Amino acid sequence: MKAVLIHRHTGGATLALGDVPEPEVRHGQVRISVRAVSVNYADRVVPQGGYGTPPADGVPWVAGLDAAGEVTEVGAGVTGVRVGDRVMAMVPAGLAEQVVADARFTVPVPPAWSDEEGAAAIVGLLTGCSALNAADGLRAGESVVVTGATSGMGLQAVQLARHLGAGRIIAVARSDRADGVLHRLGADLVLHSAGPGFADRVLDATGGTGADVAVDHVGGDYFPDLVAAAAVNGRIVNVGRAAGAEATADLEAFSLKQLTLRGVTFRTRSPAELAALYQQVRNLDLTTLRPVIARVVPWQQTEEAQGPGSTGTAVGKVVIRVA
Repeated sequence: MKAVLIHRHTGGATLALGDVPEPEVRHGQVRISVRAVSVNYADRVVPQGGYGTPPADGVPWVAGLDAAGEVTEVGAGVTGVRVGDRVMAMVPAGLAEQVVADARFTVPVPPAWSDEEGAAAIVGLLTGCSALNAADGLRAGESVVVTGATSGMGLQAVQLARHLGAGRIIAVARSDRADGVLHRLGADLVLHSAGPGFADRVLDATGGTGADVAVDHVGGDYFPDLVAAAAVNGRIVNVGRAAGAEATADLEAFSLKQLTLRGVTFRTRSPAELAALYQQVRNLDLTTLRPVIARVVPWQQTEEAQGPGSTGTAVGKVVIRVA
C-alpha cells in the first residue's frame, strides 16, 4: 500500500510517498481505510527525534499522528464498531492508505461531518477533554484562559470549554487574525500578546480574582504570567511547549494561591486510561464541536503542509487528503 514515508538522514529529514506492507489486524483491532489526516505540531518534531526515538538513519517510517476514514475489517473480540462505520482516531503512522487501530481508541465521525473534519478534530478533542478534566476538572461557571488560542488545538480548547459550561473564557493570541472565529467559538475576550505580559489584563477581565483554569499551549516565558493571572486554587494545565520546554515561576505566588500544575500527554497513559478518555469524547455532543479547517491539501503536498511555516498563519487545522 501507499504511505507518506519519513526519510531521516544526516542533513535532516524528507517526506515522500512510498510503498509499505499492509498492517495486520489483531484481536481487538479494526482496519481503517484512511481518507484524511491532520497536521499536528508534533509532526514537525517527530522526524528530528522528538516524541520518541526514530529509526536509524536510512530506515524510513510512516508519518502522521491521526486518521479518519471507513472501517473495512474488524478483528476478533471487537464490539461496538462495524465494517462501514466512519471513525476518527489518534493513531501513529496515519498517513497511509490503511491503518490498524485498537477499536477502543476510535470515535464515530458524526454523520454531518466530512472525513476531513474528523481528522481535524480528534487530537484536539482528546487533548481538550484531558486538559479541562485534569486537576479536579472544569466546574460550571469557572473562568478559563487559553494560550496559543489561534492554533487548531487552541480553537478547540475554547470551543470545548464553552461546551462544558465555562464562565468567562479569555483567549490569548499573538494577533487579531482569528478574533472573529474565537468569539464565534465561545471566547468572551481575546487578548493580543506576542509574548509575556498579559497577566494584568487577565486579572482585569476577571475582576481581579484571576482565571480558575489555564490551558497552556505555549509554555516557556508565558508560564510566569499564567501563575500571576491564576485565581486562588487555580489549575494550570500545560498542553504544548511551542515557546520552550523550560519555564520559571514565582513559587511564593504558586504556594500562596494553592495552585495545581498538571501536564497532558498520551505517551505515558495506560490502555485503560486512553480507553476512558476516548469514552469521554464519545459522550460529547459532537454536533456542536465542529472543528475549524484552514485548508485541505493532497497528500502529495505533505512535506510542505507539515513544514515549519505551514501552520504559523493558519486559523484552524491543515488537513491532508489521502489518495
